[in-house]
Amino acid sequence: MASIVFTEASSHYDGRDLGKRPLRGTETSVIRCAQELAKRGHQVTVFSNCDGPIEHEGVSWRPLSDTPPRACDLYISCNWPHLLSFVRSPKRRAIWVLSPVRQHRHYKKILRMWRYRPIPILTAFYEAQSYSSFLPRHTPKIVLPHGLADEVRGHSPLVSAPPPRVIFASNPARNLRRLVEIWASSILPRVPNATLDVYGIGSVPADGNAWGAWEGVALPAGMNATVKNSIHLQPSVNGETLIAAMRGSRAMLYLGHKSESFCLAVAEAQALGVPAVVAPVTVLPERVIDGVTGFVRADEGEFAERAVALLTDDALWRSQHEAALRYQQGISWSEHAGRLEAALLGDMMPIYRSVLALPPR
Repeated sequence: MASIVFTEASSHYDGRDLGKRPLRGTETSVIRCAQELAKRGHQVTVFSNCDGPIEHEGVSWRPLSDTPPRACDLYISCNWPHLLSFVRSPKRRAIWVLSPVRQHRHYKKILRMWRYRPIPILTAFYEAQSYSSFLPRHTPKIVLPHGLADEVRGHSPLVSAPPPRVIFASNPARNLRRLVEIWASSILPRVPNATLDVYGIGSVPADGNAWGAWEGVALPAGMNATVKNSIHLQPSVNGETLIAAMRGSRAMLYLGHKSESFCLAVAEAQALGVPAVVAPVTVLPERVIDGVTGFVRADEGEFAERAVALLTDDALWRSQHEAALRYQQGISWSEHAGRLEAALLGDMMPIYRSVLALPPR
């Protein structure tokens, strides 16, 4: 099988952190993809900002400060054009674009992309459409959505509707402040017993006063006690706890942000059967089937109307809950690894060559 090397420089982690502490979508995606490729028999090494060399779930983890191999069958730089030269002579070089592709429009990144001409792996059709004409072309573009963890796929419909509880589960800098303003002015007055659970706020101060720490920054200033009491600010939690919180929510609300390149939070919520109300920002229309598994609304008044409808109309919630479970299961990480293997290693592997050489029936 193939020798595969990843580099990922976003934060401090290795494969052992999956499930043990909160991780962002980039980190979980790299860990899960690497593990699935290892299960398929490949020799997989990930260079990250980890403490030291370890072996975990068949994957070798190495610090970025270690000496890289001179060659491998497939080298994948995750996000970072400046790491394209990390492996000097790979048989094939790719860049897995886990942040918005528009970030590669800086002239230094463009120059590196032209020098090494990696095969881009994009996570959404919006990203393919946004691919700059100044970057080297690759035809056809590889659009490979993230896999979804087995824990969020394949659930049965809930017997009864959850209480009027909605969830926000993204970086608070991604329009949480404006969402709370809409909540306070247009949703809570019409559903007085509704609550908004906010996950991803980071650490809650020792005195428990998260509002005091975040007011005027990620949260709007001047909210009254009724609004503050309806919003539950949760510290960052592990995946198991977040899945349970999503599964017990009536809906997910998210205004979106320009920094989204896939939006794993909405994808996971939909797979769990949680209807979502989102704005038509970047990739979000690809994550929600408008009118079927949630709503995509640009107008803030309509956004609030649809949120209120999901909170108060059991029949509407039931229809969208079951539709999300039926249509929004995505692909597993095993299938993701198989697609990546076929797209980037197919002509290197005898099994694929023999299949491709079969005459048509």
